[in-house]
Amino acid sequence: MAVLTKLTLDEINSLIADTNISFNHIFETSTGISDTTYIGVSNSDKYVFKLFENASLRDVKSQIKLLDSIKSLNVPNVLSKDIKLYKNKPFTLFSYIEGSCSYFITLNHLEQITFFLASLHKVEDIKFPKKNIYELSFFNKMLDSLTYCEVKKEIVDKFEKIKVIDLKSSALIHGDLFPDNAKFINGRLSGVYDFTQSCFGNIKFDIAVVIVSWCFNEYSFNNLYFEQIIEKYNNYSNKKIEKDSMKIYLLYACLYYALQRLYKRREDYDEYLKKYEILEKIL
Repeated sequence: MAVLTKLTLDEINSLIADTNISFNHIFETSTGISDTTYIGVSNSDKYVFKLFENASLRDVKSQIKLLDSIKSLNVPNVLSKDIKLYKNKPFTLFSYIEGSCSYFITLNHLEQITFFLASLHKVEDIKFPKKNIYELSFFNKMLDSLTYCEVKKEIVDKFEKIKVIDLKSSALIHGDLFPDNAKFINGRLSGVYDFTQSCFGNIKFDIAVVIVSWCFNEYSFNNLYFEQIIEKYNNYSNKKIEKDSMKIYLLYACLYYALQRLYKRREDYDEYLKKYEILEKIL
């Protein structure tokens, strides 16, 4: 979450007037690259105001429908009565999830986030028209948009090794469950958010995203954490995962997020290229 479009307190209060909530203060968020997000305070209560910078109205309505369908899980409540536009960009008001993101990951954190993921993958009977941006067609679209350079060649060469990956969709996935999209209170999971890229997709890819983002301490991979995620997922889910089958999905997750960061002109794209090389050697 971050702020890309500057808004005043009065502007936001005008936009959320139909909720009968009025903010006394607003605070800019500092993380994330995709959307504009403010924390609003009304008396002692906190809320999240989000302006979607790139998502279509249809995609946002799809996300809202999804959140309503999985509200039994630890996810934000949607407070806006209708999804409206500000300068042709959808916005909405969410409940605020208390707690903080954990960047010192423990086995306890992993068990809880794995339980959440397994629970999400069990959700059924949801009509979800949103496109799956994790498919190879979208990967290739991002790749084709890049002008030729050494980094593009490196990605092409790395992808050549895993191009036989099977990304068949089988369940509802989050797709972006990095540590900064989950909060904990006293070591307990208080909520998961940012379902902007959630879709009907491949569960092994979804698990791989968690592994490559939660099991590294900088560039040191914790194999025990990797094994913990697979073991706990198999305990909680009716979809069993073989550890040995995960390597190609871990490499694809690294390559996908390196490419996405490069596509969005982020300078830290090489983090996941390095993780690709580490995992390729040790697994």
